[in-house]
Amino acid sequence: MQFQVDSFHKLLKKKTILSIIALLFTISSFAQEETSTYQIKRNGDVIGQMQFKQKRNGTDTYLKMNSKVKTRFIFEIDVQTDDEAHFKNGQLVFSTVYRKVNGREKERKETKLINQSYLLQAGNKSNAINGSINYNMMLLYCKEPVNIAQVYSDSFQQVLAIKRMAPNTYRINLPDGNYNDYYFQNGICKTVKVHHSLYTITMELV
Repeated sequence: MQFQVDSFHKLLKKKTILSIIALLFTISSFAQEETSTYQIKRNGDVIGQMQFKQKRNGTDTYLKMNSKVKTRFIFEIDVQTDDEAHFKNGQLVFSTVYRKVNGREKERKETKLINQSYLLQAGNKSNAINGSINYNMMLLYCKEPVNIAQVYSDSFQQVLAIKRMAPNTYRINLPDGNYNDYYFQNGICKTVKVHHSLYTITMELV
């Protein structure tokens, strides 16, 4: 009888250990989310904050970027952005770009993979492009473009060239005549400088 009790206790202990291992594995699976925060500065003053999140789940990668900026030019301006992207097996499946300025919707765009092409939606207008998108502007915040020559802009809905300016430094010229510079350290994007004809904004990793 004692033998049966001991065997039962051993079996119960084994099941408990296996349950704990399974729980820890589940927790580690959900823990594959990384968050980075950037301070947004203009003329040395902090005018906002940007938060970037990357979540991996098997072959799926989810990116999310939110920012809030409040500054003054001739008048006060309040800008909020919400960008999201979903990659599967390294290929862009879906992305959205949303901009709100002074409480009003300014921009809403979508890029969606359908069969072998992408449907581009910008307000009431739609377009399409062929080919595979494997690197977009959001990935610049978590993956240095080593040996990557082009990047997809979800905002402009165009493929843009990446120009290497110096070691770990890259420039992207935008269709509107402005440009962004990205500075990396140990493969991590530390600083982004947004050069506009009217201003320069710096985003620094904190």
